[in-house]
Amino acid sequence: MIITDIIKIGDPQILLYEGKYYCYATNCDHFSTGFSVWVSEDLENWSDEIPCFNAIEYWGKSHFWAPEVVYHNGKFVMHYTAKSRELDSLRLGVAVSDSPTGPFVDVHNRPMFDLGYATIDGSVLRCEEGNFFYYSRDCCENIIDGIKTSQLYCVRMNDDLTEVVGEHVLVSTPTEEFEKKSLSMEVPHLWNEGPCVIKLGDKYVMNYSANCYATNDYAICVSSADSPMGPFKKSVNNPVLSCRADLFGSGHNAFFATKEGELYTSFHIQTNPAQPSGDRRTVIGKVTFGERDGEIYQTIE
Repeated sequence: MIITDIIKIGDPQILLYEGKYYCYATNCDHFSTGFSVWVSEDLENWSDEIPCFNAIEYWGKSHFWAPEVVYHNGKFVMHYTAKSRELDSLRLGVAVSDSPTGPFVDVHNRPMFDLGYATIDGSVLRCEEGNFFYYSRDCCENIIDGIKTSQLYCVRMNDDLTEVVGEHVLVSTPTEEFEKKSLSMEVPHLWNEGPCVIKLGDKYVMNYSANCYATNDYAICVSSADSPMGPFKKSVNNPVLSCRADLFGSGHNAFFATKEGELYTSFHIQTNPAQPSGDRRTVIGKVTFGERDGEIYQTIE
């Protein structure tokens, strides 16, 4: 694994474009004004941060989280989370740029959609079946049986990835024992968040994160399905990555291909595991999938 010097971030995502890697991430300061990008040619040596999107100029006022950028139809398209100035609630937006380093411009100057509750952590899958958008219904406004709960949904997207179309389908909710460590918090929570999906053969494989992001219990998990909208089955291999001697609070990952065409992922860990918080560090690892007895198995190394 590559443990980078990109710190005070969360939710890192890496894009390969014309021989260079671009890392986008959450700023750990909830009251930052937008997003930055770091650039590398080898995944080990990274530039200083480069401001790429002054999102506060648009509909969001704070909590600029989880940017994900794809190169699509000649444009760099960023989906991101922000707290709406008008609604005082978290929503998902979309911005575009002609360059991976920006400047990005919000397409609508409003949330991409509004279901009347908080939504975060958008991620795109483009495949033969179409364009699909995965996101989390955030726990801050989703109470189930008295517990604040984050759940994952999927919806189709239009051709330019700027609008969602059709039905929003629930694809994952916290159910397993390893996902319930945050029930012991002063205010009990349950989390399935940070989705990212790829197609492997005839299977759709989802990574997502469980437990509280600001603890050492945050963990990367895997599930799989026969269609983009599920139903997704969680693996007995879970969690894929959580705590170990040099990694604490591993979570919110995103897949990418290297220059050599190998499947890798970026994710964050706690910068200071003795005092877990929103200050996290970007880590990069190679991803391997296998199947045994009908179960999907995943390693990150």
